[in-house]
Amino acid sequence: MNRSTADISSLPTSLTRRAALGLGLAAGGTLALPAGGALAGGNASRGGDRTVRPQPGAVESADREVVLSRQVSVIVGKDTDAAAQRALTELLETNGCTVRTVTAQGADTTASGTRIHLGTPEDNPTLAAALETVGVEGPDGLAADGYVLAAAKDKGAVVALAGRDARGTFYAVQTLRQLLAGGTRLPAVQVRDEPLMEIRGAIEGFYGIPWSHQARLDHFAFYGAHKLNTYIYTPKDDLLLRSKWRELYAGDELEKLAELVETANAHHVSFTFALSPGNDVVYGSDEDFEATVTKFEQLRELGVTSFYIALDDIPTDLGEEDAAQFGSLAEAQVHYLNRLQTEYVEAHDLAPLQTVPTHYSGSGPSEYKTAFGEGAHPEIRIQWTGEGVFSPSITEESVVTAVASYHTEHLYIWDNFPVNDGRRDRLFLNPLEGRAPTLHEHLAGFTANPMIEPYASLISLANYADYCWNPPAYDAADSWDAVVDELAGPTESIRADLRVFADLNQNWPYRSGSPAAPALSADIEEFWTAYDGGEAAAGALGARLEAIVGLEDSLAPMASAGFYADTQPWIVAAGQWAQALRVQQEMLLAIAEDRLEDASAAAAGVAEHLAAAGQATVPDQRGDGVYKENQIVPSVGDGVFEGFIARAWEELREVLPEDPSLPFRGLPGTATTTLGTYRDYAIERIVDGDLATMFWSSGAPKVDDVVQVELEESHPIRYVQVQMAKSDSTPGDQVYEGVLELSADGEAWTEIGTTDGSAVATATLDEPMDARFCRLRVAAKNPTGQWVQIREFGVGETPPAA
Repeated sequence: MNRSTADISSLPTSLTRRAALGLGLAAGGTLALPAGGALAGGNASRGGDRTVRPQPGAVESADREVVLSRQVSVIVGKDTDAAAQRALTELLETNGCTVRTVTAQGADTTASGTRIHLGTPEDNPTLAAALETVGVEGPDGLAADGYVLAAAKDKGAVVALAGRDARGTFYAVQTLRQLLAGGTRLPAVQVRDEPLMEIRGAIEGFYGIPWSHQARLDHFAFYGAHKLNTYIYTPKDDLLLRSKWRELYAGDELEKLAELVETANAHHVSFTFALSPGNDVVYGSDEDFEATVTKFEQLRELGVTSFYIALDDIPTDLGEEDAAQFGSLAEAQVHYLNRLQTEYVEAHDLAPLQTVPTHYSGSGPSEYKTAFGEGAHPEIRIQWTGEGVFSPSITEESVVTAVASYHTEHLYIWDNFPVNDGRRDRLFLNPLEGRAPTLHEHLAGFTANPMIEPYASLISLANYADYCWNPPAYDAADSWDAVVDELAGPTESIRADLRVFADLNQNWPYRSGSPAAPALSADIEEFWTAYDGGEAAAGALGARLEAIVGLEDSLAPMASAGFYADTQPWIVAAGQWAQALRVQQEMLLAIAEDRLEDASAAAAGVAEHLAAAGQATVPDQRGDGVYKENQIVPSVGDGVFEGFIARAWEELREVLPEDPSLPFRGLPGTATTTLGTYRDYAIERIVDGDLATMFWSSGAPKVDDVVQVELEESHPIRYVQVQMAKSDSTPGDQVYEGVLELSADGEAWTEIGTTDGSAVATATLDEPMDARFCRLRVAAKNPTGQWVQIREFGVGETPPAA
């Protein structure tokens, strides 16, 4: 796990946070402004939606508009934020204006025509008069990152962009971008805005392939535009952060880090460097303390001013040297952290040290939390994940309890949504939900742990931006719609198709009741209702399947090329699943019309699409740091495709029970196992005749672990088939070295076959053997500790047709 920070050297305590954040400001409803352009990148033509996101705290808008002339004078102070100046100049030039920058020499500096006054009242002496002209109070009293934006007419258009600080100045430009929406007209508006959470951002803290350098650079630009202010660098599989943490960066890697820091700063994103030494650090060692400081110092020379020690997912037993010096893990850890805070962070006037403790979830008190919280330096920032590692909801009550349990005034949340390192076959494109609208009263903020796929994570990160800026006004559906449109671009057909794809990736398995491909599911339900009523036409389902088949082409020109590249394996797999369903629809229509030969011919065409959908096309990287192509089968549709296919086969089985395309169906039986069960992936699923369900173990198998099927009575068995992993065509979580055995009494066993490393294990007997029991016994440990998935375990009297 991990955490994050912004420029938080002077965060208010929880007792003063409400006043410091100006919670007396109107949090209001939706900001409705006159017609303008689309939000997506500010480059749509006039006539769209000018909604400002994140939603500002207080807005007054008049019906009239202010029109910028083609010649615009931008009046700044000599110390006005350079990033804001660049952003404003680029915005105006993109919208067709010619920009003249005027550096104010005093309060009376002015220009003719359209004037935009940019900066803070401290760095731009013309802002006080400009604010008076547009009739709005200045930004004094706003929280950090706040700003005032106002426009009026006075011998030409006058716009005041007044930040509470440099970052607020930059954010004022981002709001102006949305209001202009690609044109030169904006409403005569007054916006007084500030964030209700100081820390708003992402923590790259997952296991798996670290983000590319370019992806990080692109994220910083996205964060700046969406008013996210924090990025924590701590990918688990960067070996120089974790297993080789004492080694310094060099060469190209060091140059890339320097560019990351520079680019983050240019978009007003605080770059926090998080080291993960906990697997082998000696907390009381002067040598390891100096190794930590040396690593930090290398990053400080690049411009990093915010540091973090990640103590998550590490051994909980102290080593011999630490055990001789400390009474507990927490005592050892706070000794190490406190030295870093006082001897390094404070000595260099840096932002307070941040950390995630080893026990980072659950709000209730514990001996570890008490010792850690009470022992830690009071300025150290502590992250927490909620009631669980994955938290379906985070309530105010839970947060208040956690703050007390950790004994800290500086708790903030490492939110494990939408991270997918535990389900690398999945994308989570559902909106951020379940976070109470009052958490800003008790917490400094959130950092989201995103997916391995950086651009696919932008949907949820935009949701976090809207939520963290103004939690009481956050509308999950509205925020989700806006960012989907932004990533798609202005073309309505692409926006619609992106929603078709996103629908296939809605289920979040850590939340009970999370919908599974809800739009596809509704069309399938409608189809089966019609089919049961005698109508077998493709209908709405046919149209949706056609759209899914075409996604690879239709989404190619979407605005976010990175999103398309990230998700392409899932887009292609979805197309193959949809093709399989379309073929089955032809089969079902033929059954309904009693054209059984045509039904059988159509059924024969399903297998090729299922095989293609089951190909491993997603790359992966494990703890050895080695990148490998085509390791993971993309899972798309949340099991809904598989459910349709299973029922369609049953319709065929009713009329053609011996059709060679039908999946093998084992005899009725009861399944048991010595393996533990992950979540609700129960062992009973391996004998339910449904390939859409599966058993999933809760750990790697040990030698002589077994998965067993007991038949209702003895049968002359000739064939056994065990379908493991996510698909028949690609190995994955399964038994790699195992033995298939039969028994009449469950005591004496006869070997009939072995696994061969493929996802499907089979055994065909030349002569039948009377048996009631069949088992798959583990003969050796899995090569890299994979768990076990089994979709079906079939035992039968007759082998399937060739």
